Amino acid sequence: MTQREKAQNNLQELREIWEQWNNEVRQLFCSNYGDLPYLLDMKVDKRLFRALA
Repeated sequence: MTQREKAQNNLQELREIWEQWNNEVRQLFCSNYGDLPYLLDMKVDKRLFRALA
């Protein structure tokens, strides 16, 4: 498995966790970590992956 495939699998896992949370939990997460959840909606490409790594 390549690094990119691992990153995509991890991203999918994070999306699934996010979908399980209710609004109260999401708001608490956002208040602690800012705009990090918005990255879940972004398409991950090679340049973005390098910037985040």
